[in-house]
Amino acid sequence: MFGSMVCDTPVPFYDMGISCGLPNEMGDIPPEMMMVPGMLTMGLSVTMVRARGDSMVGVGIHDGDLLMLESTCRINSGDIVAAVIDGEEMLKTYYMDECGQHWLVPANDQYDALLLTEDMDVRFAGRLLWHIRKEVHDSTRNIRQAIERQKNKNAQTTATVKELLSREKVVEAMRTIAPKIKVGRHWLGPCRVLMDHGFIPKDRFDLFCIFAKEVLPHHEHKPQTAELQRMAVGCFSKPFDKWTDATAPVHGKHYLGYYDAADAMRKALL
Repeated sequence: MFGSMVCDTPVPFYDMGISCGLPNEMGDIPPEMMMVPGMLTMGLSVTMVRARGDSMVGVGIHDGDLLMLESTCRINSGDIVAAVIDGEEMLKTYYMDECGQHWLVPANDQYDALLLTEDMDVRFAGRLLWHIRKEVHDSTRNIRQAIERQKNKNAQTTATVKELLSREKVVEAMRTIAPKIKVGRHWLGPCRVLMDHGFIPKDRFDLFCIFAKEVLPHHEHKPQTAELQRMAVGCFSKPFDKWTDATAPVHGKHYLGYYDAADAMRKALL
């Protein structure tokens, strides 16, 4: 499940699933304990639960996946959060729009976004720190179901589903492109590609840096969280297919360094 990482940290695990009740909603039901790699928890207060349902398949979260939730009050726009709305538990992306309105947004067109209003009882149980995919055949089945739903909804639209990446495939890709990375901040490109695929949660540059240092412990140019965050502006804050020299924070040969690193990662994952 966790590849070659050492499972050395016990965390509470509720196997009932997020749709059946979040940790702080389960009353006296005691949790099991699950051993996970300490490098994933980073010393934070976390809980493991199972995902239930298909409302987040668009970001690679499928029914039965394991979710690592960080218990925190620090919720930012764009975070995937575990929320309780008027007693109903859900996992959605929290988003604040330009008008200051607060939304919970699914990643499946079959479901509607939820506008949070003052008359609602809204509580955030935490944000998604990491998620571990189920067996590949189950995920493949869910992808096919998502595609069929989309075809039925709009026959004129071609349904597209991001490829779910295995850890082994990503590790192989990282090792393939590593010799091409001559500047540490150019890791922003591969990081963005992995975020596009849902392997790394959006804007969790810290998790990418931890992962890169584990996979490539002897690489001369290791990524640094602060450096990647500093450069993630303009089109560099968007999916790789939206990158252009004109909208990037750097241009010309400097832009190409980031672009080429990202393109190498994209090709290595094919």
